[in-house]
Amino acid sequence: MKLFIIALFLVCLTSCSDEQQQRDRKIRDVLSWSATAEMVLDARTEMLVSNSFAILTIERCAKEIGSLSKELPTFPENLAALAGRLNMITGSAHRELINGRTDGLSRYVRDLRSVESELRAKSGAAD
Repeated sequence: MKLFIIALFLVCLTSCSDEQQQRDRKIRDVLSWSATAEMVLDARTEMLVSNSFAILTIERCAKEIGSLSKELPTFPENLAALAGRLNMITGSAHRELINGRTDGLSRYVRDLRSVESELRAKSGAAD
């Protein structure tokens, strides 16, 4: 009986560890897609990339962040909501690009950086 309880305990520990690793990977993925959006928006602000490239890239970033945000926990840190905010920011930047407006893109870059910092702090993700 003792052996069964110990084995069950070890399985639970391994399972929790795997869940933590998956959560951490998803957070890193969200931060990576957000960083990609930042770089493209910065480059578009400086007119270093075409508008069509920026539109496609930001659209993909928003899609990936949105998908990952649905897989993040809502309790206790509400990481899903923070990823959702990143998704909203990239979506807004995408609309600006579609409408040909680049004058406000630097604001979206600042917003992305701010939410990324908050996500890192709440999740314990390394910079």
